[in-house]
Amino acid sequence: MKILDMVFVYRLAHGENLSFHGRYHAHGENEYEVHFFLEGEGSFLSNTARLSINDNSLFLAGPHEFHSIMPDKVAKPITYYAVLFSLDEESDPEIYNILTSILKSRAIKRQGSTANRFLIEELLRLSTSHEEGLEKSALYLLYSLLYRWFSGSISSITPAVAMQEKKNTQALVQNALSYFAAHLKEQISISSVAYRLGLSAEHFIRVFREEMHMTPYQYFMRLRAEAAAQDLISSKKSIAEIAEEYAFENQFHFSKLFKHCTGFTPSAYRRYYARAN
Repeated sequence: MKILDMVFVYRLAHGENLSFHGRYHAHGENEYEVHFFLEGEGSFLSNTARLSINDNSLFLAGPHEFHSIMPDKVAKPITYYAVLFSLDEESDPEIYNILTSILKSRAIKRQGSTANRFLIEELLRLSTSHEEGLEKSALYLLYSLLYRWFSGSISSITPAVAMQEKKNTQALVQNALSYFAAHLKEQISISSVAYRLGLSAEHFIRVFREEMHMTPYQYFMRLRAEAAAQDLISSKKSIAEIAEEYAFENQFHFSKLFKHCTGFTPSAYRRYYARAN
C-alpha cells in the first residue's frame, strides 16, 4: 500500500475549491479513495448511487469508479478529509479482498465516530511529514483505520477464482479501458471492442461487469461524461459543440446521459462548478 495524496477540505460550497474537489472524476488502476465527512449536507455520487452525506459519514471509491461531491446548502457547507492510496492484491491480499468485497456489494458508506476525526487528522499530519519514519507510521495508521471501517464484511468475501484466471481477466479489462480512453471522441460498438479482445460480446460484458461493477457501455459513457465535464468548466465551448466532439447522437442525448451520470444537466453543471473560474 502507498498513500498517494491526502487533503483536508474546509467548508466546501460554491467557493474556489468546488470546481476541483467536487468535480465528477475517477481514479486509476489500483487506486482507492476514502472520504471522511466531518460536517455538512449534500450527496456523494458513486456511479449510479447517490448517497446522503452526514456528520462522520465515510465513503469508499474504488479504481475507475466515477464519483463527485454535491453540497446541498450553502448555509451548511461540507468539511471533509480524503485519502487516496494505491493497493494491489499480491502485496496486500487481505485488505485488498476486504475492500473488493465492499465494492462488489456496493456497501460503500460507513458511519464513523467523532473520535475518528482525531485519528484521520493524525494521518494527515504523518502522511505529509516527508520523514521516512513518520510516513511509515501513516501507512500503519491507514491500515488500522481501513480494518476498523470495513473489516466487518470480511465474512462475505466470496472464494477467489484461480490466480491466473483472475490475472487474465484483469488484463482483458485493462486493455478495454485503454481502448476506451483512446477513442473517447469516436463512435465505437461493444461488439467491436470484444472482437479486438478475442471474446464474444456476451463474454466480454460478463467479465467486464464482474471486474468493474458496470457494463462496458456504461463505463464508456461515464468516461465520456467525465471528459465532457472538464470541458464544461474549463472551456467556453457550447454544449452542442461538446456533444458533437464526444460523438453523442445529439445534444439531447448528451444532456440526458450527462444528467444520469452526474446528477446535473450540462448547463447546470457548468453553472455549479465553474463559479470559481
